[in-house]
Amino acid sequence: MSLFVPIWMSSLFVVIWGLLIGSFLNVVIVRLPLEQSIVVPRSHCMSCHALIRWWDNLPVVSFLILRGKCRSCQAPISYRYPVIEILTALLFLAAQLKFGWSLSLVIRDWVFLSVLIAVTFIDLEHRIIPDQLSIGGCLYGLATSWMGDHPGWMLSGAGAALGFGFFYLLVS
Repeated sequence: MSLFVPIWMSSLFVVIWGLLIGSFLNVVIVRLPLEQSIVVPRSHCMSCHALIRWWDNLPVVSFLILRGKCRSCQAPISYRYPVIEILTALLFLAAQLKFGWSLSLVIRDWVFLSVLIAVTFIDLEHRIIPDQLSIGGCLYGLATSWMGDHPGWMLSGAGAALGFGFFYLLVS
């Protein structure tokens, strides 16, 4: 039995996974700056607070079916939601096509891309970068710096210390 998977099937899997992660990133982007839980309550309309049913929460597809409006109150849904879902899927696919399948792709690279997407959109809207993402991302980056083809954790640690020190001096 061959382990070969056609590239279209592999790409389809990556795109679907990216859309799902992008949907979760939308929750992070909305709730983290407001210091709300990213787990509870379930997804709801920002206007009428009606709970969103699972079939109305399918990345991109539900936005298109509902024509960008809440099923309950017909309030418009921001185009940012499908944009983030599609952006995440495309970046995940680009990384997979460029670097191929590896443990570092899944454990390090896709997580790093997700953090960057969340940081970018939170910063664009609120002009903040939450500590959970910046400090947590830095620690996660250091913890996974041994993966892949680069100089290693010593240089990663030195770079993190220099970067932190520079920005710490700026805000002091």
